[in-house]
Amino acid sequence: MATEVGRGGHPGQAAVTQNVNGNLVNCGAMRRRIFVTLAFLILLLSAGNVFAQAAALLSNVRKVYIEKMPDNLDQYLASSISRKFHGAVTVVLHRDEADAIMKGVNIGAQTTTQATVQLVDRAERQVLWSGTAGDRSWTTLQVKHGGQEKVADHLISDLKKAMQR
Repeated sequence: MATEVGRGGHPGQAAVTQNVNGNLVNCGAMRRRIFVTLAFLILLLSAGNVFAQAAALLSNVRKVYIEKMPDNLDQYLASSISRKFHGAVTVVLHRDEADAIMKGVNIGAQTTTQATVQLVDRAERQVLWSGTAGDRSWTTLQVKHGGQEKVADHLISDLKKAMQR
């Protein structure tokens, strides 16, 4: 139980209390210590948020998990990533090892000649990149269809361009 010894009525004189052990304690110094400790904890917690958000940048993505997609588009996307990124970005088999997740967006309602995919952060709260591509080839004046492999190649080419910006 603390008892008050002095109120610090004179300028420069601090309020002093006596704690249970009989020791005199300077209240102003105690308040400053508490304030400094709280300020340090707030700073520490906000710094943790900054580092957690840094991983949510598209340029920081190095490992991608690809969700299962219709018509084996996921397999073509994995193949195209390894071909175009040469190891700078790799496909992982477990979601918890990934920096980002690639998922199809309403693929069932789309035709097999076009697909839209999104690259989202691991928590699936933020879309890092989204792309739509078709299977038409410019070399054949868009007459010939290239299938899912061509769709995947176009999508990953667009992703690579976005990551280089």
